[in-house]
Amino acid sequence: MNAVHERTNVMFPPDILRELRALVPARERSAFIAEATRKQLLVLKQRAALSRSAGVWSDEQHKDLTTEDDFFRYRQERNETWERPQRAIAEQGVEYRVPSGQ
Repeated sequence: MNAVHERTNVMFPPDILRELRALVPARERSAFIAEATRKQLLVLKQRAALSRSAGVWSDEQHKDLTTEDDFFRYRQERNETWERPQRAIAEQGVEYRVPSGQ
């Protein structure tokens, strides 16, 4: 099934438009621009998330994580909570696949 597309008018600086026309075939330009835009939107979302999360970690709240060994132990424990169910699934022979679109 084809996705619905909307037409828009976008202005490019002449040098970028020349390169786009030279490097991307005519019938592939819309998809190329859409994918480049999608990637940049992800970057913007990540930056926004980082800005929102700035300062949420404080030494006061995590006095148990002051040394490199503390962080290593914490990471191992956290990973174990995720890996344990994954190993159980693997032992049962069930293959987990991420649904498409995620």
